Amino acid sequence: MVGNDIERAQWVALRRAGLGSESFRSLIAYYGSIAEAWEAPSGTVREAGLRTQYVRGFERARRDFAPEEELEALERHGVRTLTWEDEAYPSLLQEIPQSPPVLFIRGEEGPQFEQSLAVVGTRRVTAYGREVCEQFCGAVARAGVAIVSGLARGIDAIAHRVAVDSGTPTVAVLAGGIDGIYPRENEGLAERVMAHGCVLSEYPPGVKTRSDYFPRRNRIISGLARATLVIEAGVTSGALHTAHHALEQNREVFATPGSVFSQQSAGTNRLIRESGAKLVGSAEELCEELNLLSIGTQLSLGEA
Repeated sequence: MVGNDIERAQWVALRRAGLGSESFRSLIAYYGSIAEAWEAPSGTVREAGLRTQYVRGFERARRDFAPEEELEALERHGVRTLTWEDEAYPSLLQEIPQSPPVLFIRGEEGPQFEQSLAVVGTRRVTAYGREVCEQFCGAVARAGVAIVSGLARGIDAIAHRVAVDSGTPTVAVLAGGIDGIYPRENEGLAERVMAHGCVLSEYPPGVKTRSDYFPRRNRIISGLARATLVIEAGVTSGALHTAHHALEQNREVFATPGSVFSQQSAGTNRLIRESGAKLVGSAEELCEELNLLSIGTQLSLGEA
């Protein structure tokens, strides 16, 4: 096993031990690299500024470290990884404050695209929301824009299907381990996504999906895209969290208006009214906002 493989296994082991972006940044700032931190005397790790639970996690990871087993487990699940140190790590995601130190990826394509749009919305989609999603996503997909979403029921699943049917790359961001598709009913869709793009997670194989992982996942969805489009969302919808992450990341946010009588549009209407999301009323208007000069022609997104 070469040195690069061992260092990659170290990153994976620390993620498996629960260390996140804050801990990784502290270790790199103090030691210069994860490899140097790994070789440091045990008593110095706390001096890097890690919280007690992560000091314990770090020491546990070193004690139980088995690089061959770690990498074989990834290979067995068809998983490849990208760390902050890899040139292929998505540059847009690298810009956000809490970018994942390690991305676990399954699929034919990487998550790095010049042109990308996050599309999110309600799981309880209406006929109106379905039609809007199909038209809007179809337009940007035909223009060569990769669609990023979360593989959930409703808007997410429709957005992924439209991208796949258009032959355009799409990225599905999971809220649990990279080996677990949630919901199970979308396993077939996930296979199609992997054939045209990729499924990714910040969690290694074996990590169970938890409810508190979904809000964390949303920062990655918005972070991978130059802009976020919200199509139908109630006032408590997780899609609104994704929109707020996008705004905090200085990315453009678009929303489609809906009936004042529809609970599924209450969140998007509020997003437009109170949070600075741009109203888009047609697929052509969305493409114009994204600087796609003509639908059906692959062109570059302007700066968000």
